[in-house]
Amino acid sequence: MVLLWIFSVISSVTLLSTCSLALSEDGLTLLEIMSTWNDSRNILTNWQATDESPCKWTGISCHPQDQRVTSINLPYMELGGIISPSIGKLSRLQRLALHQNSLHGIIPYEISNCTELRAIYLMANYLQGGIPADIGNLSHLTILDLSSNLLKGAIPSSIGRLTRLRHLNLSTNSFSGEIPDFGSLSTFGNNSFIGNSDLCGRQVHKPCRTSLGFPAVLPHAASDEAAVPPKRSSHYIKGLLIGVISTMAITLLVLLIFLWICLVSKKERAAKKYTEVKKQVDKEASAKLITFHGDLPYPSCEIIEKLESLDEEDVVGSGGFGTVYRMVMNDCGTFAVKRIDRSREGSDQVFERELEILGSINHINLVNLRGYCRLPMSKLLIYDYLAMGSLDDFLHGILLLYGVQYCGL
Repeated sequence: MVLLWIFSVISSVTLLSTCSLALSEDGLTLLEIMSTWNDSRNILTNWQATDESPCKWTGISCHPQDQRVTSINLPYMELGGIISPSIGKLSRLQRLALHQNSLHGIIPYEISNCTELRAIYLMANYLQGGIPADIGNLSHLTILDLSSNLLKGAIPSSIGRLTRLRHLNLSTNSFSGEIPDFGSLSTFGNNSFIGNSDLCGRQVHKPCRTSLGFPAVLPHAASDEAAVPPKRSSHYIKGLLIGVISTMAITLLVLLIFLWICLVSKKERAAKKYTEVKKQVDKEASAKLITFHGDLPYPSCEIIEKLESLDEEDVVGSGGFGTVYRMVMNDCGTFAVKRIDRSREGSDQVFERELEILGSINHINLVNLRGYCRLPMSKLLIYDYLAMGSLDDFLHGILLLYGVQYCGL
């Protein structure tokens, strides 16, 4: 019985060893790669170690003659995990399509050993780190799409050696530094690099700057080509000229606007000053002031202002040809003002006659006529003010005291 059990175990081990040895080297490599994946949808259930060849496995294609794996095509499979470094063992691999999955980790540098690769599709995953510096060894590569990942660092200058590269998409990552401008890299434009805010160079129309003003040296450069400053193309010079001209035009426009504002303000101030002067001239033109026996010790404008402000409260008497007012100046100087109403018949003759007679007489027993003023609606005679009453009061013995005038009363 014991011998029978031992024989059964040996037979099982031999059978498993035979099955394992039957699977090709590429098949075993694929199983290693699958072991690092999380197949939540069980897409890879037919990847079995008991098969002789992986060529009928899901997503796998092989060369028809030697049965070597040439393609891994597993997009949109919701695969998680990492890309195993074992990928470098698939030396005949031509197509790697793992886009639109949930793969993370780095792109293994061993991928540069797959020298027959023609297309790499790894977009829309969560890959991190940088692009392997030796990716320039993939001389047959025509398509490289690493967009929409979390990749960072510099773009390897070795990509410029990929002379067969026709499609390059590194957009929507976190690459930084200057994009090398030589080889195949010089043939791609902004669309290949869009979404990497820290990139600079001709391809993205963004000049590179360093603290010393020299062209930036690419970090992690794979060859000496990265250390050679890219030539300033005619497009760059043209863009620089357009920027300078635009800046000068904007500055000139701002200067013209400033000068225009200053000119308008100056005209407004001049117009305002002219209006004020015109008002003053009009006012003085409508009122004419003439003095006798020496000028009154007051500005004409102050006298005219006081004359125009006389009202009933200032009346001290009235006669046949007008009303007499008491006019108190700002320094308490007091004068008697006789207003001759122009509406009265014959008033112009009386006015002129009194001026001719009184203006030429200077007698101790006569009240001095100090001057006269002609206003639009009336004519005013200005006399020295006597505070002891009128001649009529004195002749009839009636003393009507108006009171000694004090400033402010």
